[in-house]
Amino acid sequence: MFCNKAKGIMRHHCMTVSLLLTTVCCLPVAANNTAKLWPTAANSYWKKHVPEAMRNDYIRLGNQYKGIEWKAINPSLFAEFKTNGNRTNYETESFAVRKRFTCLVMAEIMQHKGIFIPDIQKGLHYFIEQEPWWGLPAHYPHPQPQRDVQVVDLFNAETASMLAWATYMLGNEIDKSEHGLCDSIKSEIERRFLYPTLHQQQGWKHNANNWNTWITSNWLECIMLCEKNGQERDKAIAGVKENLKFFLKGYPDDGGCEEGIDYWDRAGASFFESLYFLNIIGEPLALTTAEQEKVHNMGSFITTMHIHDLSFVNYSDAKSKSLPNINILFPFGYCLNDKDMMEFAAFIGDKYHYLTKPSALFLRTGNYPPLGRELLLLSMIDKYKATKAAQPQTIDCYLQNSQIMIASTNPATGYKHSWLVSAKGGHNGESHNHNDIGNFIVYYDYQPVIIDLGRDTYTSQTFGNRRYEMINNRSAYHNVPIINGFEQHNGRSFKATNVSHSQTDSVSDLQLNIEKAYDKRAHANYWQRNIALNRKLNRVEITECYCIDSIAAKKDEQAGKPTCQQLVLVCYGQPTLQKEGIVLLHNDLIKLHYDSNSLTASIEKVNMTDGIMKKQWQDNVYRIVLRTQEGSYQANLKYWLE
Repeated sequence: MFCNKAKGIMRHHCMTVSLLLTTVCCLPVAANNTAKLWPTAANSYWKKHVPEAMRNDYIRLGNQYKGIEWKAINPSLFAEFKTNGNRTNYETESFAVRKRFTCLVMAEIMQHKGIFIPDIQKGLHYFIEQEPWWGLPAHYPHPQPQRDVQVVDLFNAETASMLAWATYMLGNEIDKSEHGLCDSIKSEIERRFLYPTLHQQQGWKHNANNWNTWITSNWLECIMLCEKNGQERDKAIAGVKENLKFFLKGYPDDGGCEEGIDYWDRAGASFFESLYFLNIIGEPLALTTAEQEKVHNMGSFITTMHIHDLSFVNYSDAKSKSLPNINILFPFGYCLNDKDMMEFAAFIGDKYHYLTKPSALFLRTGNYPPLGRELLLLSMIDKYKATKAAQPQTIDCYLQNSQIMIASTNPATGYKHSWLVSAKGGHNGESHNHNDIGNFIVYYDYQPVIIDLGRDTYTSQTFGNRRYEMINNRSAYHNVPIINGFEQHNGRSFKATNVSHSQTDSVSDLQLNIEKAYDKRAHANYWQRNIALNRKLNRVEITECYCIDSIAAKKDEQAGKPTCQQLVLVCYGQPTLQKEGIVLLHNDLIKLHYDSNSLTASIEKVNMTDGIMKKQWQDNVYRIVLRTQEGSYQANLKYWLE
């Protein structure tokens, strides 16, 4: 992996990565002693080190949830996933209950006067008595949860961890109010999560995607906080290490998260979280130098993909605007001694006034605030306060395993305007795949021009057999060709070939062949695509060099099937056809030039259903299609933005 950042070349840190294995916390630690993780709520640390304004804001947040009745979620909402595919209604209620609980716990930790204990106590009873299972309906085999069917999923795991941290931080206070309640919670964590995770077959353990690390990090934290049986504990920790090794082996060396930037938080960052706590309990995971390098690349992926002001390169299931969770970003960067990551966390914190009003970020960390991660950042709050704020910008980067190029111009180095171009290869069997081999995005002065639609609101269709009927997953709504009427096909064998990247001071260029991303019925013998940022000419250039099997294509023509080629550009904001050969984009500030002798242009609005995608793009997305003439079997086409 080569990455040149605006503040200088990002070099690999084999020496600093070893910090993961030696110095991971500013507080005292001791092997196999959870009391030394960090202080419990009764300790003076929290009042001495956490600024008063922060503590008051956590307390204010808790006060909003005092005295509210803990009602069971309507069972009909759980059943909706099976009946109409809706998963949002139940998730909204489930996440809200957990947000409320974590806010009460954080308020009590920061105030420690017992005022919130009665509500926390009732919350613990709610989780024992009102929810037969702690996960989400999209991950459950039955229309309704059953107490004796404890499936391990992401949120069954995360709920268990949330409750474990609550009993660790406030165990004495809770037991004073109701003796034995903490033991009851730990018994439920054992029954619902620890036992099935260790003793039942779990397919996610053999994946190199976010399910592995997301669940494993919560598993480890529940083991160290709740597991009293030494033999079970040892087996479970061995299982944690096995999971992490499997994940690490299957993850690309360049640290790229193929699920999209939104999943960095629960892929690479959760891997780090497990490394951190393994070291805390005296069970460090042995890593080779190459593996340490990979861990660092996992971390720096978040800064590499950043464009500006929390806009990101958003391939796969990612949004164009994202908010990395600083309660894991800063600790990850600190333990790696990665200045970019630490300063990026400080930038986000400054933007949202974390040191005076932490609730703004706390409420937006994950689907609901993770207690363990928030306490982790607060355990090193002095280090955070000493870090200056800065946002990273990638000038040139190529992730060789992920086949992603990022190139930009920096106005600070003399360019009048800022371009950013990213392009990708890869294959169409990636986790959270979109059929998008050869796709690219373009930003101008940090604003989106040519875009990737990213993710939409999840439904039962999202991960079902009709996934590729959704426009954000189809290649027809990505910036890739439609060849003889055929879109790209999903599957690992549909991939880019002959991928290469070149970079000089004046040009950054990704070259790849994309014909194997299409069904054979497209009759593409050869299709080379080049995407380049030409800094010398101050423009973005795309070249298509292709050859179609003319004999097969002519047979299609005789059967009445179209054989023209379509070059698709999905753009933010309504474009205008100025004249043949020129389309105006980005409020007429950018011109798309194309050869009007070879291509004709058409423009259409992209119609989106209500959801995340429509909201993030403000229902303002258009599709430009450059079409060749019928019977265009071979050509070398060039078009550019300037």
